[in-house]
Amino acid sequence: MPKLLNPALLATVYDAATKKIAAREIPTTVIGTNSFVYRSINPNSPYTALPEPVPPVKHVSKVTANKLLVGPDESIDLGNRFSGPSRNGHIPGAGALYCVQQQQALMNESMHYSGKNGAWALGGRCVLKIRILGSMMVAELSPHNPAAMRFLKSLGKEIWEKMNDPADCSVARGIGLAIANSGYLRGISVQTVRESERSDEERGDNLVLYGAGSNQISGTTVDEAWYYSNKSQTPTMYVAAFP
Repeated sequence: MPKLLNPALLATVYDAATKKIAAREIPTTVIGTNSFVYRSINPNSPYTALPEPVPPVKHVSKVTANKLLVGPDESIDLGNRFSGPSRNGHIPGAGALYCVQQQQALMNESMHYSGKNGAWALGGRCVLKIRILGSMMVAELSPHNPAAMRFLKSLGKEIWEKMNDPADCSVARGIGLAIANSGYLRGISVQTVRESERSDEERGDNLVLYGAGSNQISGTTVDEAWYYSNKSQTPTMYVAAFP
């Protein structure tokens, strides 16, 4: 995971991005109402506990599942690229929920962390299908968007490369915190940096949604939970319902 190695650089990028964002010079996209995004969790971890239902129960608790839709790193550095504390008293930190928008992005992230190929990378995991309840405007910084590359170049030299530095998240977090503190942007859509079995243009996009403290990210709810065993590539799906 990347580390915040240069707080001074974070502050410089944050200030530059904040000015551009305030002037509405950052490209944006709208995540529409009833869109779906996905998040992989370890259902047996104490931090993301969502045990698979035991018959005769045929659903997961929506109340319990929705408690996992939080941005836990506002004040604790968990090594996330676009969120966390700034280590600067003048720049507020921000917590974020990291999701993916396409299947290939989910697989690329899962294969990176598990070291396994294909759907086997999801063995022992649970994938949450998350519904967006109301439209959200987010920054759109995917490399296939020319406006995104122009925005990044306006922040300084080699910003795209520095934003994706595998060791240092100073630039990425500076941009992320500027977006989180913009007052009108709910998150950021950006291409996953994980290598793909497909072409570089088909890696898929991450969606980073910002929230305050340990509160559930507003406008989100879990619709389904898909459990993957280590013996099958086909998940068992449960609807999220209120008890």
